[in-house]
Amino acid sequence: MTEITLETGVVSEVFPKMCNVVLNSDHSKKLLCTYRRAQVIDNDKEWRERSPVAPGDLVEVQVLGSRDGVIEKINPRRNCIQRRAPGKDGKVLHTIAANIDLVVIVTSLHDPAFSPGLVDRFLIATQKAGIAPLLVINKTDLMSAADEKPWAMYEQLDITCLPISAKLQKGIEEVREYVTGKTVVFCGHSGVGKTSLLSALFGESMGKVGAINDYTRKGKHTTTVSTLVEAKDKTRFIDTPGIKEFGLIEVDPKELIEYFPEILAAQLKREPLEELPRYETYLRIKAALEDEGR
Repeated sequence: MTEITLETGVVSEVFPKMCNVVLNSDHSKKLLCTYRRAQVIDNDKEWRERSPVAPGDLVEVQVLGSRDGVIEKINPRRNCIQRRAPGKDGKVLHTIAANIDLVVIVTSLHDPAFSPGLVDRFLIATQKAGIAPLLVINKTDLMSAADEKPWAMYEQLDITCLPISAKLQKGIEEVREYVTGKTVVFCGHSGVGKTSLLSALFGESMGKVGAINDYTRKGKHTTTVSTLVEAKDKTRFIDTPGIKEFGLIEVDPKELIEYFPEILAAQLKREPLEELPRYETYLRIKAALEDEGR
């Protein structure tokens, strides 16, 4: 009778009906795993997950060979970043990453322009999940003397903001100080220079991110796949694809103002709201949430 071998590990990337798992016993070893759907899927939840696992999930795996396995258990998540699954009808969610210490929201000053709408959606998601955010503003080498600093409104809210230039290697060490030794998610719009930032931070580790999968022999689906990579100094980073939209999960439009403390404070004091920097973004997100609820 063949002895069943169980190992613990972390999900590094997800494919249709299977995922890669990095084993805790050997970080250089990766298994391609299926999962027993009846054991890992909760059908009683109001929202249905597009996949039962996400990068960062801590799992127990039955090892079937040198390169294969089956997920027997997904341990409870201490937190996660989720969004409404794009292109799906009904309450379907996409878990971008789980068990995270820090979310790095990468933006750019120009090309593409700074997007407060996406930043605010990420900030709502991190606040809801209880995860610390870090706002990185790339491409400051394109900044002119006439440019304003659109991130100043977030600094006033005590959100850490780091203006950098990945191209000129400016500000990289400051970012490194925040991420070292943590499990970190990097997210943002396409074209903001996230890959350049990751290459500057992690060097050779980036070669693993865009590689063709060893098992499926297919490249990453650039619009849907997040990838966890083991870097140096006990740092794990999760690279996410460029996101065009970020649909919020289980945020009541009537309670949205709680995620905009400066607007809530002004409302309680009966002060005018129209001139507050984030008021227009608040109204747009509120209208979108109300429309989704109809």
